[in-house]
Amino acid sequence: MQEQSKAKTSSKIDVKKIFSRLGPLLALVVLVILVTIMSPTFVSPANLLNLLRQVSINAVIAFGMTFVILTGGIDLSVGSILA
Repeated sequence: MQEQSKAKTSSKIDVKKIFSRLGPLLALVVLVILVTIMSPTFVSPANLLNLLRQVSINAVIAFGMTFVILTGGIDLSVGSILA
C-alpha cells in the first residue's frame, strides 16, 4: 500500500519547482515576444547581429571567469576592471 502511494506522489509534476528553475528563461521569452510585437524590426538580422556584437565582450569575460572559478583559482577582480 505504501509503495503505491509513493509512486503516486513521485509521478506528480511539481509546478513550483519547474517555475523556479525555468522562470528566468520564461521571463526572457515573454520579453522577447512583447518587444517583437511592439517593434517588428527587433528580430531583423541587422539588429540580432548588433545584439550579438554588444554581448560578445561580456560573454568572453564570463567564459574566462567561469574557467578560472572551475579550476579553483577564484579571482573576482575582473568585475572592477570591467566597470
